[in-house]
Amino acid sequence: MEETKTELQLIKLSEIQSQEVSWMWFPFIPYGKLTIVQGDPGDGKTTFILNIAAKLSKGESLDGGMNFIEPLNV
Repeated sequence: MEETKTELQLIKLSEIQSQEVSWMWFPFIPYGKLTIVQGDPGDGKTTFILNIAAKLSKGESLDGGMNFIEPLNV
């Protein structure tokens, strides 16, 4: 089996273009970014995430801070 090598590329921070973040639920959940929900066992993390998924799939809002127009695929 052939060994593949990956070349490390260094990028200067000054070369990175900034971009505005759009929020699904300001300031908690941005669109297209990794969001981590952490807490102790039994705190309700799974219930919280399933509630968000259910509401998004029906086009509903958790509160006034959630921005979307139509039902989303989750």
